[in-house]
Amino acid sequence: MINRQPKKYIQPIRYTDIPFGNEVRKEYSKTILEKAPILPKPLEYEDIDNSFFDFVKDDIDIVIDGKIVPTFTLYSSQRFSEYSQTWNYTDEDDNLLMNFKTVNRDTNPSFGENQGGLWNIPGERKYRLLQRTVLDDNGTESYEVYSMKQPYTVDLLYRINFVTNIFENLNKFNQRINDLFKARQCYIRPNGHYIPMVIDEINDESVYSIEDRKFYVQSITIKVMAYIIHENDFQVERIPKRIIIATEGEKSKKPKISIDEYNTDEFDFTKIEMTIDFDEFIDKAKFNSDTDFVVEQIKTENVRNYRIFVNGTLIYHQDGFKIKNNDEIKIKIFPYEVNKKSVVYLQGYNPNKIFESNNVTEKVSDEIEKFEDIKIE
Repeated sequence: MINRQPKKYIQPIRYTDIPFGNEVRKEYSKTILEKAPILPKPLEYEDIDNSFFDFVKDDIDIVIDGKIVPTFTLYSSQRFSEYSQTWNYTDEDDNLLMNFKTVNRDTNPSFGENQGGLWNIPGERKYRLLQRTVLDDNGTESYEVYSMKQPYTVDLLYRINFVTNIFENLNKFNQRINDLFKARQCYIRPNGHYIPMVIDEINDESVYSIEDRKFYVQSITIKVMAYIIHENDFQVERIPKRIIIATEGEKSKKPKISIDEYNTDEFDFTKIEMTIDFDEFIDKAKFNSDTDFVVEQIKTENVRNYRIFVNGTLIYHQDGFKIKNNDEIKIKIFPYEVNKKSVVYLQGYNPNKIFESNNVTEKVSDEIEKFEDIKIE
């Protein structure tokens, strides 16, 4: 015999209250949601335009001759050469100053791909975001339910033009663009929403002559895959947590009502006991019932377990069951000793036969049976 000792289990003792493992992850989620707003902020075209302009101004920052290249907004989709004739960005001698960026957007945004090209659910249904308990001024509690409509997606095409009179500056601009989009997508955060952007195309509009001066223009088209949330898409409802209903009735005295109870034990159903005998080494019985029968109790002899099927359906007999006339009954038993006889007793009553216990008929033939003994072998 080999003596085996149980494995030793050592419970590590924590000497500090510094959280670790799952405690740290739960703490992170609390920290992230601690100052988070209950509802997201609205997001419209103007918010996206301002955020994209800040992205071009701050993130696509290019320094030439110790100066940051300025950024301007063009409110049309015309080519830059059409603007250059009336451009106000000039020096004291009215010469066009180079090295600047311009931003403009197509005025016809189309259905977006932010959700993989999926359409919204039809209708103006509002979806629940959050439910919380608040305390009213009168000291009662209510539920505040926050809901909003489903945002819809749009694709906005922005065009960034970089204008310079030195060809090498185009390389700086192009390298900066490809560095920002090296993971294919880049993001802006208008009103706290992360909106992805991808490069749609890169064009060259270089070598134009304005008063015998050459300049270079590189155009980058960026697709902003956004979604729109209007300010009136949100809804806040306050639902009472508990409603107190009070009724005021009449003050007159109510009439007294007395109820007389009568003994109804004088009527009873005809009792039935159905006996099914199983010979040695027999564990199945099949027969058709010739009467309606409500089984209330089952007794057995030399039966460890049994199953009863009515018209092929297994019956859960713990609370009793009903058998109708001509129903097919199958009984499967599991005897303690297979070499001995077994018996199953189905005890109940016939719901169609009722007799009065105190009634005595003139003729014996008119008397209703009070007990039926049905034996099946």
